[in-house]
Amino acid sequence: MELDAECEALKTALKGKEKGDQLINLVLMKNKRDRLALREAYNNLYGSDLLKDLDKALHGNFKKVMMDLFKTPTERDAFYLYKSMKGIGTNDEALIEVLCSRSNEEIKKIIEEYKKQFNDDLERKVSSDTSGNYKKFLISLLQCKRSENSVPNDEECKKLAEDLFKAGEGKIGTDEATFNKVFALSSPPELFSINNFYSQLSRRSLSEAVDKEFSGNLKLALMTILESTISPQNYYAKRINKAVKGLGTNDKMLIRNLLSREGIDMREIREAYKNIFGKDMVQDIKDDTSGDYQKILVTIASGN
Repeated sequence: MELDAECEALKTALKGKEKGDQLINLVLMKNKRDRLALREAYNNLYGSDLLKDLDKALHGNFKKVMMDLFKTPTERDAFYLYKSMKGIGTNDEALIEVLCSRSNEEIKKIIEEYKKQFNDDLERKVSSDTSGNYKKFLISLLQCKRSENSVPNDEECKKLAEDLFKAGEGKIGTDEATFNKVFALSSPPELFSINNFYSQLSRRSLSEAVDKEFSGNLKLALMTILESTISPQNYYAKRINKAVKGLGTNDKMLIRNLLSREGIDMREIREAYKNIFGKDMVQDIKDDTSGDYQKILVTIASGN
């Protein structure tokens, strides 16, 4: 189906009464790049913003997912950050989820997109919504100074592991600045190597040390950096489980994490979920949702 015909099918589906199945089939048979091309073609053909038309025609969580599918990852992340800091209070879990699991290049693009969408400076907003060592850590990440080294220097990583031990377990109290420096400036391969060396120095793993030495949002931020670097599939499996376990569903968290990995490694996340929780991720999502919202999330979670 050529783009004009797909645009027409999309327009027709938005006007129909039973639009859910039509939209799901039309949208999820396409990859991210093709969806963006369809969005552009739709805007040009009808002189209308597809996102605004989706907003008018749909409702609830199904609308949120459908709109997110037609955004770039950068547009989504900027929006998630905006929503996390909008109004009174801060959704620190969402703020941490995005900033602590993205690369230098991704954060640079998010900063530009945030300015474009909301005419505001992301660093200024984060600074005003956070405090203490937690704020210092997030501001460090926003400088995008993390190492880009793909091949760690073993001697340097061993030294950094020793520095972390001395800054935490090896002293009374905790030197937060050392943890800030190592976690905010090390590349993922370097942090992976530092973690291995740390396990040789201590009876605890690095994640256990962070759990013991820190609390609150700073602990969550450090753990997110560590877990999303060392085992991203485990990290996202845990986030998805947290969103659906217990009474009620954290739909915002569920949507953020599924959309972040859609088309990337969903099969591996399902396997990690099964290994960690002994349960089927798709079934858990199905049990916690309903209607078109359930259908689209189940389709996304079943992908790859």
